[in-house]
Amino acid sequence: MKKVTLTDEAKFDIFLIEDYLFHKYGFKVLFEFNAKFDLALERLSFDNVIFERYEDTNYRKLLLTKHNTIIYSIQDEEITVVKILQNFQDPEENFKSIMEE
Repeated sequence: MKKVTLTDEAKFDIFLIEDYLFHKYGFKVLFEFNAKFDLALERLSFDNVIFERYEDTNYRKLLLTKHNTIIYSIQDEEITVVKILQNFQDPEENFKSIMEE
């Protein structure tokens, strides 16, 4: 089992997503999102699956929902979630935000 950590930026991304979901759709949708997010982190920690690269970087991507993608890196036995992208936003801005890491 690998250790999974979130950068401060990834934590802030989650906060923004949760805030939006709760205020727009309510607790049920927020709960469903959190369940998917927890399952994705568990999958990353237990599976020997390596998802495809994100663009021309050393980061990997995991589609969380049709609206969100987890961007992460692998270092030995640790996985670091660096960003949670909102897929409907400008792809160039998303890429730029990852490259600033």
